Amino acid sequence: MIRMNFIKWILGLIAINVVGLILITIYSAYYSFGTMLFGVHTAAAVKDFWNTEILMGTIFLVCVNALAVITAVARQFKK
Repeated sequence: MIRMNFIKWILGLIAINVVGLILITIYSAYYSFGTMLFGVHTAAAVKDFWNTEILMGTIFLVCVNALAVITAVARQFKK
């Protein structure tokens, strides 16, 4: 029973991470490559895209996973 709950928790966390990273990628692509319409060079847009992707993706993953682990530990101690 505990093993099944742990697997469900991990799968849910992976799903949240994937959806969050997809949304961050869409946001980053929109704001990085959208500036090419106003004359920004492609190389600068690609560099801006990867910088934004790495920065926001890292912050998202660290915060969401830390929150999930802290919540799971708190629930274990509550029981």
